Amino acid sequence: MGKVIGNVMVQKRGVISLGLLKEHMPLNDGDIFQVQVEDSKIVLVPMKLIPAEQAWFWTREWQAGEKEADEDIAAGRVKTFDRVDDLLEELDQ
Repeated sequence: MGKVIGNVMVQKRGVISLGLLKEHMPLNDGDIFQVQVEDSKIVLVPMKLIPAEQAWFWTREWQAGEKEADEDIAAGRVKTFDRVDDLLEELDQ
């Protein structure tokens, strides 16, 4: 279980204040949180918005490819070329 820092009360229209969190983490007006329910507990996950035209980068499929590329780079399974002609020659083989 995490650290208990206080209590909040549900107010009219389901509103709660998270002001007591400001001492423990940076919070700003307009911050966005994803709300998750885990084992009857409410979990707030800080989120950042991204422009719609960049959403493709954060899909599971693309991120899996990014992870695979990072692993290939770390393992040395990459080649570099000083000239484009050398790259094209390699691709033709």
